[in-house]
Amino acid sequence: MERSVIKAILKWCVEVIILTTIIGVILVIIGNSSGWNTSIAYSNAFFVAGVFVIAGGLASRLGASHDINQFRLLSSTKGFRDKSKQQDFVANTRGSTNLVFLSLLSGILLILSSVLISKMF
Repeated sequence: MERSVIKAILKWCVEVIILTTIIGVILVIIGNSSGWNTSIAYSNAFFVAGVFVIAGGLASRLGASHDINQFRLLSSTKGFRDKSKQQDFVANTRGSTNLVFLSLLSGILLILSSVLISKMF
């Protein structure tokens, strides 16, 4: 049981690092094509990207909670009594919680990167 938990945590950490790296590469490409010459410009971009990633994750969770309320309304009707539809809906809703943590950690890494960029360069 412990190995599966460790594998899940490692997979999740890899996803966070991959997402952060992809966003960082996109920011570097945008910075180079826009002619950013100072570390402050890159630092600001990483900070703003981190804030947007965190806000996007929270917005996805708010959207999922809205979907849960709709699910409760629909589940009271006779047409939505199929258990497989209910299980699929609940599984999709729980996926948004994982997205919140993924975006929160990626956003924090991007903000920390902005601090490191401003201090190192």
